[in-house]
Amino acid sequence: MKIKSLDIFFIFFVLILFLLGTWQIIRLNHKNNLIENLEKNLKKNSINFNPEINKEYTKVLLKKKSLKPEVFLYNLNEGEIGFKVIVPYEVNNSLVVLIDKGWVKKNKINEIKKTSFNDDVIEGFTQKIKAKALFTPENSSKEDFAYFIDINFLKKNLNKNIYPLLIIQTSKTNKDIVVNNFQIHLSNNHLQYAITWYGLALVTIIFFLYYRKKVK
Repeated sequence: MKIKSLDIFFIFFVLILFLLGTWQIIRLNHKNNLIENLEKNLKKNSINFNPEINKEYTKVLLKKKSLKPEVFLYNLNEGEIGFKVIVPYEVNNSLVVLIDKGWVKKNKINEIKKTSFNDDVIEGFTQKIKAKALFTPENSSKEDFAYFIDINFLKKNLNKNIYPLLIIQTSKTNKDIVVNNFQIHLSNNHLQYAITWYGLALVTIIFFLYYRKKVK
């Protein structure tokens, strides 16, 4: 009776592992299709920006608007300390869109602070504004940069609504700023997860067969 119960447990356990692996394969196919569609979006011609655009990785053109003070985000680029340059652009009397103009070295940041960005037309693509990560420090008023984009703070500080997507600028800007590339940043580790679950299922089956051979 004990052996029969153990058989059932092993079969159930292997089935769960197999289902988890299969689910990751389904997720892998879904993510690959999503990335393929987003890459197609980035190959399309840019469209004029309007606040109704709500999809990520849509290529847009934004004509110059009134500028607000820059916001600098702490960032690392290949191990070198620097800052992401985020500039709020007024879309209308009540809405601001945040432009990620690129990355600048720490020793160039004072020059960037004095810069008046005169891009007549900005080209880029839309992307979600990342929420604060678990281990990201809180922003501090004692520092002249931020660790993450705090939408609520910006709404209050600028006294305007914030467009919910960030525009990643890919057109050239200030000479000291490393321009962004057309890149899709989506994690896609489902194949590794599937291999892990299927591998555990295989090891469990081998162990079970070995155990059954021993108890006979």
